[in-house]
Amino acid sequence: MNDLQQWLNDPDRDYAAGVALFAQHCKNKALVRYFQTGTARFRMAKLVYEMGKLASTAAAKSVSQPQRNVIAPIVETHGRASLHHTQSVIPDFILAAKKEISTLYALIDKQHRELYDLGTSNADDVVRKRKKILDDRKPAIERADRLYQLKEEWFALEDGPGRERVAKDIREMLAAPLEIENSELKVENRESVKEMTDMQLSKRRTQLRSSISKTQNMLQYQSIRKAAAPTPMPPGPKRDEYEWKLKKLKTELTMVTEEIDRRTKN
Repeated sequence: MNDLQQWLNDPDRDYAAGVALFAQHCKNKALVRYFQTGTARFRMAKLVYEMGKLASTAAAKSVSQPQRNVIAPIVETHGRASLHHTQSVIPDFILAAKKEISTLYALIDKQHRELYDLGTSNADDVVRKRKKILDDRKPAIERADRLYQLKEEWFALEDGPGRERVAKDIREMLAAPLEIENSELKVENRESVKEMTDMQLSKRRTQLRSSISKTQNMLQYQSIRKAAAPTPMPPGPKRDEYEWKLKKLKTELTMVTEEIDRRTKN
């Protein structure tokens, strides 16, 4: 894969050419689509890192151990995180960040497929669905890119104040509500709830229950998942915001549940 090394060594790397090259050699179609739907501004660093891993893997298979040093500078320059992974124990918040990044990539890939399946029709319902997917996808992409950049920055830094500041930013991002769930804050009125289909009502009830559980966990544990011991969110604007969100979610859940019960009895 000399073409990978050539692209990595080029000081004026072309993002589009790199994505096309990456697609030829990478078997992870979701990751390929992630790069195809992004721009150099936000995803060049990750593309370089992933390309470096591909080149390193190819070199390891094709050369003897002493010769592997040829590729080492590329990995060190463009994929420093891989070296740090083997040199120290990875803290829980970094593992959590990697897990969320993976989840977000999967979500973005799913949304990309949904957009493709909608086709190019300009019918009102298709346009409305397309807009919703695009609106939901944007914050997911921004969050994934930001978390990835912070994670890579943490690995690149040595222990000290700078690394601690990055760690603090990562923890705060993980503790904050996912922006892709903001659409769930909209409280439907009873008339709009009545217009939902049975399937839409059932899906919405599931979404609301999940959001309520996550919001309650944030208030009790400052995490969307339950922790070993409660760490209640302290009083302040942030707690007020979560309590407001919880109230709105519960209000809508009541309306949705009542409508489902009404239809079941009829």
